[in-house]
Amino acid sequence: MKAIILDGYVDEPALFGVPPFLSTYVRYAWGAYRHFGVEAEYRTIDQVRRENSWETLDSADHLVIIGGVSVPGKYAGGAPLSYSELTKIAAQCPNPLKILFGAFSYRDTDSATHQKTPSRPARASVKDPLKAIECVVTGNLETYLYGLLSGKNPPEDIGKDPEITEICALAGAGVVDRHPNFPNLICELEVSTGCERRSHCSFCSEPVFHPRFQSRDPEAILTEVAALGERGVKRFRLGRAANILAYGDRGEGPDPFALLRIYRGIRERVPDLRTLHTDNTNPQYIADHPVASAKILETISEYNTPGDILSFGVESFDEGVIRSNNLGTRVESIYEAIKLVNEIGGFRKEGIPALLPGINLIAGLIGETKRTFEKNFDALKMILEKGWLLRRINLRQVMVFPKTPLSAYRQTHFLPFHTREFRRFKEKVRTEIDRPMLERVFPVGTVIPDVITEYREGNNTFGRPLWTYGILIGIRSTLPIGKKVTISVTEYGFRSLTGELISVQEN
Repeated sequence: MKAIILDGYVDEPALFGVPPFLSTYVRYAWGAYRHFGVEAEYRTIDQVRRENSWETLDSADHLVIIGGVSVPGKYAGGAPLSYSELTKIAAQCPNPLKILFGAFSYRDTDSATHQKTPSRPARASVKDPLKAIECVVTGNLETYLYGLLSGKNPPEDIGKDPEITEICALAGAGVVDRHPNFPNLICELEVSTGCERRSHCSFCSEPVFHPRFQSRDPEAILTEVAALGERGVKRFRLGRAANILAYGDRGEGPDPFALLRIYRGIRERVPDLRTLHTDNTNPQYIADHPVASAKILETISEYNTPGDILSFGVESFDEGVIRSNNLGTRVESIYEAIKLVNEIGGFRKEGIPALLPGINLIAGLIGETKRTFEKNFDALKMILEKGWLLRRINLRQVMVFPKTPLSAYRQTHFLPFHTREFRRFKEKVRTEIDRPMLERVFPVGTVIPDVITEYREGNNTFGRPLWTYGILIGIRSTLPIGKKVTISVTEYGFRSLTGELISVQEN
């Protein structure tokens, strides 16, 4: 059997898989085939574009397409698979059994004509590629593939089997050196699936992908880390979690020992690691459990590497928007959480803050008014004036995802978008908040290692450090692409730094 895993990249509320990040989905899919003795080919969508090798995908017996974004974003390391490209693949690849997984799997389609069994022939459709794809998986991918390769006909919405996940996770570690970015790669680690909240934000796709909150077994995480470490991986992000602080929560609140075991275990298994970062948490969860949360923040700050971020899904400082979208937080709780993370994680490791909060804000939610943008700006201004540090402020327009409450709301209500106000708000934040915040987080002279050069403009080279949300750095030197360099901060943009080249490191 010939199998091809096409990595079209994913971006979800609790998972990132755009280079330099490698998602769990890709590794586990490859591992499923490896477990059954099939050495699947691994290709990224960028490789296929660059080589113009679309027709070669038709040579496979199985073509697994992983891709789609369910949150808005801008990407420097790669461009996710587009819907038009998915249409092209579906039309030009009639021979393989095509298996689709990711946000595209949830795109609305006519259930009466959509294939449900891999044994039936595909019907090509230019308008809707889902009708030309035999297997559109909306359940757990590795469990589905495991069943398929066992000779069964698993349902497309099949649930997760933790034992199968761990089999595929260990076998899938072998795919890492096939990634074009290797060894400059960050492996996303699955910590938990689903959200610990009993009701969810109006726009969030996490409950659609993973309806039940489940923490992964700690030994399973550490065993996978050891396997990845043996393959040369030295950079990890505990990113496959809607709320990292809720890991181990069985309905009674945070378990500080659970994450201590994970962080300490990762350090023991990969003692020469270069990056250990995380991503999401819920500020209300921190405010509701301040003592236990403080212990967990101390653990993260002790065992992580510099430049780490806890992304706060604030979404809005407008109480009306908070209520209308079931965001489940209070503005005062957000401030409390920002303060606590600064107090515990704001110290510097190698000249860079150990752990700082990041703020996500979304425009276009239910209940938004023109006044919402004033409230959001005033809140950010107050944070700046308090002297609290934010590592990043992410301003996005909402993406309406199928099967979410926001999608249902839009079926019967008009959802206005305040384009002019959002644009003005964004410009004001970039000039009056972002730049002075950058100057405080990265003072002139801050040394940043492991910056990977990505592209050139004139005599300037641009790159990012291999961090969670690595910041863009302009270097006034003409350097080869893909080099690892160390820089010293000299100037600031609105969301970027300018650096002086100190040294070029061996990759």
